Amino acid sequence: MKGILASALALALTSTLLASAVEAQPFYGRGMGWNGGGMMMNNPGRGRFPIIDTDDNGVISAEEAASAADEVFAAMDADDNGELTMEEYMTVRMGPQDGWNKARQEAREKQKADRFGTLDADKNGTVSQAEFIAGAKAHFAAADADKDGSVTPWEWRSQQWN
Repeated sequence: MKGILASALALALTSTLLASAVEAQPFYGRGMGWNGGGMMMNNPGRGRFPIIDTDDNGVISAEEAASAADEVFAAMDADDNGELTMEEYMTVRMGPQDGWNKARQEAREKQKADRFGTLDADKNGTVSQAEFIAGAKAHFAAADADKDGSVTPWEWRSQQWN
């Protein structure tokens, strides 16, 4: 009886480990990032839009954008002190980052570092949650071209390309 139980336990553990190893592989959107890294593969061309559009109605409301900003801030704030250092801000990567175009990656990293300086309104070297949310609110307002309180996929793409 002990042998059967030991064999069953070993089989269960092996199955769990194999399933975990397969799940961890960066294959067709699996891996690091929001939505398991599947943002680009599950919704080609839509990026993070469907992740932020939580009610799946095809537009991002101000509430959805604010909630997403809260979640991003929490993900970045590694020490949970309510402020982001440059290191915390630069460490979190929200996409699959496959690294095929090194020059583009470097340019995007520079843009991200520049945004940190813009978000740090009081210029104290950290970005508070209030500063981060204010930046996210301004980004949402800039994307909402027709000022109707929501961002459509067209508005989203226009803002992302600028």
